Amino acid sequence: MPDAAEPRARPETAAPAESAAAPGRRAALASISEKAMITLAGFLLTGVLGTMVTTWIQQRGWAWQNRVAKIEKDTQNVMTTYRSAAELVNARWLASYQMARALEREPLAAAGEATATWKYAVDAFAQADRDWTLRFTNVAREVEFYVDTPFGVDPTASITRVYALTCADNPYAAAAGPRIDARSARLALEVINHCQAQVKDTLQPLLDDRAAGRPLDGVARTSAVNLAFRQLDHIYRSNELLRCLIFERALSIRDQLATESYWGTFFGVAEPAYRLPERDKACAGG
Repeated sequence: MPDAAEPRARPETAAPAESAAAPGRRAALASISEKAMITLAGFLLTGVLGTMVTTWIQQRGWAWQNRVAKIEKDTQNVMTTYRSAAELVNARWLASYQMARALEREPLAAAGEATATWKYAVDAFAQADRDWTLRFTNVAREVEFYVDTPFGVDPTASITRVYALTCADNPYAAAAGPRIDARSARLALEVINHCQAQVKDTLQPLLDDRAAGRPLDGVARTSAVNLAFRQLDHIYRSNELLRCLIFERALSIRDQLATESYWGTFFGVAEPAYRLPERDKACAGG
């Protein structure tokens, strides 16, 4: 018998099935590759963006800390400047007052009844004048830099007006001469400096006569002493203005922290901009 023919239907029908399955496998592989790329890109973007956001938040935090530190330092600078100015002004004012008082009682000193007090007053007056000469320029610069400049006050435009004052009247009154800007702490200190020089000019001739052994004219002595007391009174008032301005500026700087919050400046931290306090006007009686 002839051999039965092998059936060929299976290989003939299998080829089309394999051909039909190939595109599906390729599509599945493409889909897996696409998802893998998207996942990888997501990881990369998440890492980069996360790092950027974290860095930005840290920078904002550091900027706020620097701002707080600057406000604290500005406050400290103002108060340190006040202590330097107060020490210098008070020492010379007291020495000048004691000298005027000693001259007022000069007949007792001339009679030998108050020689110790007289010598102490003369020595203190001379020492205060020397200390003033050595320290005034530096203190004046500190007052301008730490007290006036942060608030946009420029004393240079009217500083020459100070030199026209007689110091016999209120330096800040219109009748006293050219108007002095009462907002400037530097100008207040310059008024004190100018008026202290006026006091020295008033008293020094009497001291020179006394040192030379010349008798002092009673009328001239009384007139000079009374003028010195008026000048010292206006120095005292100018010193009160200086003290008031400095303290109000220090409070204004400190208030900057109370009026701002961390989140309020989170998206934009700039250098602190201080505004002149309204209470400045009250310092000069305005």
